[in-house]
Amino acid sequence: MGSEISNRIFTKEDFIAFKKAWLKELEYVKTLFAKGSEIFSDKYRIGYELEVCILNSANLPYPVNNKILDDLNSPHFTNELAKYDLEINGNVFELDADAPQNLEKDILSLWREAVASAGKFNAELGLFGVLPSLKLEHFNKTLYQSDMHRYTLVSQRMKELRHESVKLLFHGEDEVSLQKDDVMLEALGTSLQVHLQIPFDEAVDYYHAALLASVVLLGFGANSPLVLGKRAWHESRIAIFEQSVDTRDKLSREHGDEKRVHFAHGYIDSWLDLFEQNKMFKIIFADAKNKPTSDLHHFNLHNGTIWRWIRPILDRDKDGKHTLRLELRILPSGPSLIDTQSNIWFFIGLIQGLIKAKIDLRKIPFETLKDDFYTVARTGLETEFHEPVNARKVSLKSWILSDGLALTKMGLSSFGIDNAEAFLDIIEQRTASGQNGAAWQLAHFKKFNSIPKLMEDYMKNSNQNIPVHRWSL
Repeated sequence: MGSEISNRIFTKEDFIAFKKAWLKELEYVKTLFAKGSEIFSDKYRIGYELEVCILNSANLPYPVNNKILDDLNSPHFTNELAKYDLEINGNVFELDADAPQNLEKDILSLWREAVASAGKFNAELGLFGVLPSLKLEHFNKTLYQSDMHRYTLVSQRMKELRHESVKLLFHGEDEVSLQKDDVMLEALGTSLQVHLQIPFDEAVDYYHAALLASVVLLGFGANSPLVLGKRAWHESRIAIFEQSVDTRDKLSREHGDEKRVHFAHGYIDSWLDLFEQNKMFKIIFADAKNKPTSDLHHFNLHNGTIWRWIRPILDRDKDGKHTLRLELRILPSGPSLIDTQSNIWFFIGLIQGLIKAKIDLRKIPFETLKDDFYTVARTGLETEFHEPVNARKVSLKSWILSDGLALTKMGLSSFGIDNAEAFLDIIEQRTASGQNGAAWQLAHFKKFNSIPKLMEDYMKNSNQNIPVHRWSL
């Protein structure tokens, strides 16, 4: 969502030209897949994107991202939808023994750079899945939408496709019900996206492992329980994003067409299955360009506007090799930088452990796996799910403490990462305590019933980089 679109308006001819070019590029992608591993990189690499809230002295949203970004003047920092958010784009690293140290150095360096810049404008940065201090007034597009035309284009296109307003409706302990004529409700959520580059020959297995791991990490890392003062899902971002950019009209929703933001459409035999599924979705940006088919401009632009929670990405590296990578999109931002790193290494290690253990990841019926995903999003770490070995329903906490940790350790070790004990300890202690960001926020809100106090205590703990399982009330 951070790249600008050059066109100010799209015509019928633009959509026809874009679709023609995109389908031509899809056929070209099929020829790449036919050649297989000989033209694809076999490297394992990791990257990340971390979305950040910008706050004033009262811990309220502060719409100064343009000033901060201008001051930073770096490709590592970019816009988000709202002026009170920005995104940190980390460097890419080989997945080897030095990866945890390299990533930690990178994330701390970029964070300190952003904090120093924000301080020049009397702003603070916060790591939240959903910022508790947001109010309805903060979704005024005129005052708070970032100065990028692509966001206006998304709103316009959604109106054309939906023929009605955007509506949010979901229930936790309380009901969240909101309506808007643009995409600003999507600014409720701030996320951590982890990028995992993988070899061609194992791409299908990694995709399936990522689906299972996402269910686990969704409960473990939940940090989005309070939406405009309402106690919602433990990871409310799932419902928020799926509904706030739902481009289906009423008939399509009643027909059961897939949402633009979705878990998955089923198990696959090839990543080409995923790219073929892109035909189900209407074009958002008809940004037709006279570019070589091999650039995949139209293919990647369309794929980038289909927000699967586990997104497949086809790219090239600096050596010109084609690459396949998974964008793991389910994690919220926060609660602290040490928690962020622990979430990353749990996700990567668990995926790799599931691969190395050669578990049949299709043993769980897909609809059961999908149901688990949304159940865990609603209720968090204190949930049952279907474990991958025998597809039995078990406690998520108990499974993490036994099989999950063992698989993660084995997965990290296979990359030569044997120095991740600090992160493994945090995974174990957070799980055993049952206190992730969502649980702490809900307990704090129940005890004090005060968003200002919650924000003050949260920021104090987060700024000291204390892991969330050690936060007291």
